[in-house]
Amino acid sequence: MARSDLPPLNALKAFDAVARFGSMNRAAEALGIAPSSVTLHIRNLEDFIGAELFDRQTNAIRLNARGKSYAEEIRSAFDTIQSATGSILEEVAEDPIRVSCVPTLAGPWLAQQLAIVGAEFPGISIRLDFSPVPADFDGDEIDLAIRYGSGEYIGASSALIFIDTLAPVCTPKTADMLSSPEDLIGSFLLDSAESAPDGRSLWAYWASRVIGEDLAGRLCRPAQWILQSSRFTVEVLLNTPSVGILEYSVIRDEIHSGRLVAPFGNWVSAPFGYYAVTSRRRSLRPAAKRLKTLVTRNAKQHFDEVPDPAHGS
Repeated sequence: MARSDLPPLNALKAFDAVARFGSMNRAAEALGIAPSSVTLHIRNLEDFIGAELFDRQTNAIRLNARGKSYAEEIRSAFDTIQSATGSILEEVAEDPIRVSCVPTLAGPWLAQQLAIVGAEFPGISIRLDFSPVPADFDGDEIDLAIRYGSGEYIGASSALIFIDTLAPVCTPKTADMLSSPEDLIGSFLLDSAESAPDGRSLWAYWASRVIGEDLAGRLCRPAQWILQSSRFTVEVLLNTPSVGILEYSVIRDEIHSGRLVAPFGNWVSAPFGYYAVTSRRRSLRPAAKRLKTLVTRNAKQHFDEVPDPAHGS
């Protein structure tokens, strides 16, 4: 049968509902549409077929012989579609939720959000990996990615989770040797592989906002060490008389414990933010949608803490 010979699907659904329930009003209620819409769909179907399917009386409507035969035929088709769809939904529901997150947020906060999803969706399987690279939603079949960047990703939708703050940090012992930001010149500096939107280092980005372009320009030289991992940078700071520039969320515990300090204070907003990223081509399954809601809602409560000035002196 040619595709043009198929009647409108909505008209078929309305006809099937009326045949099953024996009432225009009950069919409308089941379909979530107005009775007048059901009537219009039935008329469209009869016009398409070129014959009436109901015997109409003043206050009643009943299937005629042609309508009864037609209803039986399409009912089996709808039952087949419903059964096939149900099987796919069960199969999809059993597939694990695949989440990819930047290593920076691999900590208690993310574990708490996953625990909530696990409690609300008993038996759900979750596959989690930690990676800073852009998500490949088609090749990797990732449901939700948490990334640090501008929020612009090809073929994806992104929702801002939070924007962190950053500042130079070091151990208290190293801080005793720094009386002003000018002392950073000549110090053992640790830099990140990340850069500011203008391409300059995070050191230059920070200095331009709190001191001025003169110091920013002098800090544009490559740092002695450039480290990809923020957590490893923390370990180097704790074991080497050095100064790093890190986001507050990474070193919150070390700042509160006094193991690290921000010698000059002057925390500034990071050049980029953390985003929940999803594919534009695929609909989020309920568990993944819930996780996205949790991370975008609860991050503000956890990460929007303002660094204590006392930790910067």
